[in-house]
Amino acid sequence: VMRNERSVRTVLTVAAVAASIPILLGVRAVVDRATLLEAAQESTSMSDRAKFVGTYRLITTEIKDTNSGEWSETPNFNRIGYITYADTGHMGVHIMPRSRLPFSSDPPTGAEVQVALQGYTAYFGSFTVDDQQQFVEHQRFGHINQGGIVDVKRFYDFEGDRLILTPAPADGGGKSTATLRLVWERLPNAPLSAEEKKFVGFHRLLYTDRYREKDGEQIFHGQRNEERAGTSYIIYTPTGHMMVHLMHKEGRTKYAGVRATPDEALKAFQTYGGYFGRFTTYENYEPRFVMHNQQGSLRPARDVDATKRFYQFTGNVLRLGGPPRLNEAGEMAGGHLYWEKQGPIN
Repeated sequence: VMRNERSVRTVLTVAAVAASIPILLGVRAVVDRATLLEAAQESTSMSDRAKFVGTYRLITTEIKDTNSGEWSETPNFNRIGYITYADTGHMGVHIMPRSRLPFSSDPPTGAEVQVALQGYTAYFGSFTVDDQQQFVEHQRFGHINQGGIVDVKRFYDFEGDRLILTPAPADGGGKSTATLRLVWERLPNAPLSAEEKKFVGFHRLLYTDRYREKDGEQIFHGQRNEERAGTSYIIYTPTGHMMVHLMHKEGRTKYAGVRATPDEALKAFQTYGGYFGRFTTYENYEPRFVMHNQQGSLRPARDVDATKRFYQFTGNVLRLGGPPRLNEAGEMAGGHLYWEKQGPIN
């Protein structure tokens, strides 16, 4: 109700200002007044679903005092995260605790992975908005938590450039009984180059393959693999951010309990990978490449990683590949990932 009152006051204020313009500037101001009124009406008529479209960074989480009903910042909050909503109906999120110990071994032990997964959230899918009951539902296509709940409900509030998401209580209660909420801040769109704008969108993995070269000539190209096809996405946003979710189609089973055991955590880690950060293209180089400047990853690391990917567009398919490496046979060996840009979800 308060939000509607604020919207009405905004319209009346804009209308009042517009009405005074003819007095100050004369007849020509009539056109300007009409323009201002049209803009005000457009702002108030925008659907809540349209308001969601954008990329947000996590500011804080808050907990509610069950006695006073007051919200306060979670003690020792120390996380980084992004959530993005696209006008195609897709969404994705990564949230990571900042203080994480790097693995001491490679591959890591189940106990190390169990610790690394604590507090890490990563999933992707579609979203629908109920603006009458004011909640958004995330229909998850994939999730780091094997066998986790597919559809999750979040009550929402827009306050200026902030989006407050309140997870619905597990017992099915309403917003008034919730005790946790996440505060996100909308990020402005970045001044992307024409080349960078080609990347923007949700891209679903079609397949991967391998190749080998020797003396500058390709001697092998094949080994098509679809074990992560259809269940993996890479996302580029108008704000200059990106995130990736790589998930196997098979071999992922629900945890026996609420939390993963060391063995279950290791299995989840082996079948789900991802990271998030910003991206920059270098189209004037040959071959062209895009840098994924990671701010966080499912794999704990001491330093921020910058991942180089050579790229090529063929229609709506984006091919990405890392720098090849010299193998024991003296050949340069590498691989490609083929991603298809997604249109609106029906």
